[in-house]
Formats: sequence, C-alpha cells, structure tokens
Amino acid sequence: MPPKKKNAEPEDLGAMRAARFGRVKNDLSMGFVGLPNVGKSTLTNLLAGASHAEAANYPFCTIDPNVVRCIVPDQKFKYLAKTYNPPSVVPAALKVVDIAGIIRGASEGAGLGNAFLSHIAAVDGIFHLVRAFDSDEVVHVDDSVDPIRDLETIESELCLKDLATLESVLENEKNKIRKAKGIARSADPTLDESIQSAYDKCKQLLDSNTPVQTGEFNATEVDVIKDWGLITTKPQVYVCNMSKKNFIRKASKYLPKIQEWVNSHGGGQIIPMSCEFEEELFFLKDDPAAQQAYLDECTQEAKDLGLTGPQFVAKSVIARLIRSGRAALCLQSFYTAGPKEVR
Repeated sequence: MPPKKKNAEPEDLGAMRAARFGRVKNDLSMGFVGLPNVGKSTLTNLLAGASHAEAANYPFCTIDPNVVRCIVPDQKFKYLAKTYNPPSVVPAALKVVDIAGIIRGASEGAGLGNAFLSHIAAVDGIFHLVRAFDSDEVVHVDDSVDPIRDLETIESELCLKDLATLESVLENEKNKIRKAKGIARSADPTLDESIQSAYDKCKQLLDSNTPVQTGEFNATEVDVIKDWGLITTKPQVYVCNMSKKNFIRKASKYLPKIQEWVNSHGGGQIIPMSCEFEEELFFLKDDPAAQQAYLDECTQEAKDLGLTGPQFVAKSVIARLIRSGRAALCLQSFYTAGPKEVR
C-alpha cells in the first residue's frame, strides 16, 4: 500500500471545515464575487464554454445573476462513455452564478448592494475573484489597482452584512426566551450557553474581518450557526486574474501580498489565472492545431525568459477552477454505466 501524502490530512480537514455549515440539497452552486470589472462575467463565459453573460467594461453590467452549468472534466467518465458508447451520456456539472460587482458600502445598500448580497446568500460557495493586472483600458471602480484594498473591501462588506444578521439573530433568540418565560421586552434574558458561545466566536471573527467558516467551533455550535444564514460560513476559493504576460511567467508583484492577506484571514486556496490568456485560447476552440500552436508560443515565451520546467508549460486552468469549485462544495462523483446510459 503506497504511503499517504503528507498534505492529504490538512486538505481533507480544510474541505470538511468549509462543508460543516453547508446546506443539504441536490443543486449546490458556486458564485463569483468581486468588485466591478475584475473579470467575473468573462470568466463565467469561459467556464460555460459560451458567451452567456454580458461581459462589458463598466460597473453593474451584470445586474441579475447569470447562471451557467459547467461540465466537470473527468477522465474516468470519459473512459466509461468511450467503453460503453451508449445513446445517452450525462456528465456531472457545476452550477456557477455570475453575481454583479460589490462596491464599498454595499452592506448599507450602496450601488445595488442589498440585491447583490442576497444573491451571494443564495449560493453555497464563493469564487472570490480579485484583479491582479494593470490596464488603462479596463477601468477600476476605485481608479487604481490594489488587490489588497479590493480584498478588504469585499471581505469587509460580507462581514458587515453578517454582523447585522448576527445582531438580528441575537435579538430574535432573546425574544423567544422572553415569550417563553412571559417576561417584559425590556428585560435582557440569558441565552443558552451554546448560542452565546457561538455568537461570541462569530462576532470576534467578523469584527476582525475574518470569515466565520475559518473559525473553531464544536458540533453544537455548528448546528446553531447553520440556522443563522451567515454569508461568510460559505467556502471560498480565491481566484487572481493576472495579465497574460505575468501568467505565462508565473509571477506577479501582487501574488505574495495576496497570499499573505489570505493567510492572515483564515487561509484558503488561491488560483492564479488570466482571463486574457484563457479568452485568446478559447477563441481558437474550433481549430485544435491553432490552440496547440498558441500554447507552444506561450511556453516558448517563458523559455525565452529563462523559465523552464513543467510549471512553465502553458495550459488552461479552467478545468482546475471547475474541480476546485466541486471540491469546495465537497461534491463527489458516483458513476452509473451501461449500454443504455453513462452518467
């Protein structure tokens, strides 16, 4: 029996940490969250394999959430489909929601904040997309590129919304006790120990601009928090949209700062990618030879800079994004195969 990977246990624990607050249902979804003009709609189009969302260079171009289903790359499924060659083939899919950009003050209704935050509350996991490229052609809602400021803006708005929810929850719990004991509304009843400890831990995390899902809670506290509907209990995957040039050379002045920020806010997976690179590759989808030539050209560009090795071989990260979304939601695949159908 081969030895277990050293990092296998932490990864499993991280996935379960995020899943413990999850809702049990058949149709789980990930949602793209970020400031306006960071590439959410462009990336949603790429994930879906078609231009379903309106990708435009101005804030709030996506108002109603755009929903797409992404086919999950799976070599085992392909093997079964090829082996049985049935008339019906049903692959697994990841539901992804493109949510309009959030701006500072969204938790208080700025922009279209209340509607956007309700869309975030409706999904089960978050792709937190942050802009890590400089361009005069793509306007920034704050007029300058600063990924750390953007991360702080989004996280603080989500945490502020949860703090407001937390205060409402606290008052509702106290009202239940007042009603049950028949005491005056002005009275300040003592909460159940598990509710009070869950509230105190959540508030401490949110006050420090840290997602609730990264905290340490016992099983009773988790059961209590699950009913509160806090946005920051959802698993997050951080996606860094880089320039094509930086993506090819696998380096950016912003990445170390982003990594440091994520580590100081509970940790999480970071996926560097480039919408510019992915879009150019996608437009060649009808010509596999041209796609390969494009990838070879990008790989050669890295070699010309003295960058060699498997990590500098140019390739798409779209499949990795989809798999990361499924992993964040703790989704698993079960196969049914036969002459009539593979699914």
